Amino acid sequence: MMLLLLACATEAPTQAVDLGTDLSVDSAEAWESQDCKTSCSLGDATDEVHLTVDEVAFWMEEWNGQPIGQSTEALDTLLFYGPDTEKALAELDLLPLDDEHRDFLQRELARDEVIVEMRLLDEDGVERGHMGPERIPLKEKQHLVFAGTGALKHLETGGKVKRVGLGHLWSRW
Repeated sequence: MMLLLLACATEAPTQAVDLGTDLSVDSAEAWESQDCKTSCSLGDATDEVHLTVDEVAFWMEEWNGQPIGQSTEALDTLLFYGPDTEKALAELDLLPLDDEHRDFLQRELARDEVIVEMRLLDEDGVERGHMGPERIPLKEKQHLVFAGTGALKHLETGGKVKRVGLGHLWSRW
């Protein structure tokens, strides 16, 4: 599990040390200056796919006849393509939404951050590091540093969280 969470890490210690001892970490600037050449640097093809204003209007019209507060294909599509939906809301002269649906959609689109918290456990369930809780923006790559890592030294994870529907988030770390 540790390998899946860590995007950037220092080399393993060359000698046996007490893992319960918390060693000091070099300055954050020194670590930030290192290039990360792992999965956190990969692009995200979904960021290149956009809906036109007409397509957003189609999904708005579909959703306008559906219950508010329930996950539907139309609402989830509007939220997944949040920036395109916001652009259409600003550009459309006549919205295919009633006031109640429009207000709900705007409130949901305004929810643009999440709180992330992680614990790093060894095979015996002993915590070897922790991070957060930390408030991060949606859809922006992040590098988050673990604290309390002791002899593991500097560990960080890189990734992001995206909203993919009304009650659904996707994250890769």
